[in-house]
Amino acid sequence: MKSYLKVRCNKEQLATIRSFVHDQLQAMQVPAPDSDQIVLAVDEACANCMIHQHQCDGYSTIEVAIYKEGDTLYTEIKDTGSPFSLDTYQPRQLSDIVRSRSKGGLGIALIHKIMDVIKVEEGIGFYIYKLGKKLDGPAPGASGRGTSSPL
Repeated sequence: MKSYLKVRCNKEQLATIRSFVHDQLQAMQVPAPDSDQIVLAVDEACANCMIHQHQCDGYSTIEVAIYKEGDTLYTEIKDTGSPFSLDTYQPRQLSDIVRSRSKGGLGIALIHKIMDVIKVEEGIGFYIYKLGKKLDGPAPGASGRGTSSPL
């Protein structure tokens, strides 16, 4: 079962997204190290959508879905506009970012380091960032909760 959250594109909503993701992962009994990393990766991906695609306009929305298939936990971020090639983008090395003292650039590197699956799926008028993290084993009684509205 997928759990869904829809929020407006302003940075204040990132706390709501982090809380939603954390709560869903806790309900699915995802262990703390994996859970913390997934929350961070989703936060970075959502922040990039809000800041770079929507300039934090507060009118646009993004949707976040969480579900598990087999031993992989997936999060999907549905957005409108032109997608960023998150799946094929090669992030800069951390040492290069530190050496050049550039602002930004760590978020995508973190997403690539944390997540095992990174895909961009395009639809008509929207795209979905699909991020997957393989878990060590099935959590007993794992189930999601949330609304049943589709992405």
